[in-house]
Amino acid sequence: MMEALISVLVLGLVVTASLKLVALSERGLSAVREKEALIDEATKMQIALTIDPFNSFGISDDLEWNVTEREESLWIDDKIDINALKIGGDELTAEIEKFREQKLRWRELEITYQKKSMIVFLPYSEEVAKAASEDAAAFEN
Repeated sequence: MMEALISVLVLGLVVTASLKLVALSERGLSAVREKEALIDEATKMQIALTIDPFNSFGISDDLEWNVTEREESLWIDDKIDINALKIGGDELTAEIEKFREQKLRWRELEITYQKKSMIVFLPYSEEVAKAASEDAAAFEN
């Protein structure tokens, strides 16, 4: 009788552990499905922005998107005095100064789908930036 009681207890522990493992697996699978849905929507939005690059923000059902023009200097290390570099004479110093003045430009597409967000980096477009600045100027007037 005692052996049967112990075997039922062990069997109960195994079943409980198995059910917990199934619940954890289901939760993980659900998270992966949500991420896949977000990535799918981001891909669709990236394609849509390739076709119509002026569609910089919007809301549609559970999907929200916003495109931001970003710019950063290529020379980001302020701890190095570029004028102190005397590697190849004045010509090289002038080239380095030109490099320092160059800007790295890109577009950030922020997508929110079913309360999950992600940022996709898009190439910079001179045409889109010009049109956006014209739109902003017209909006201010």
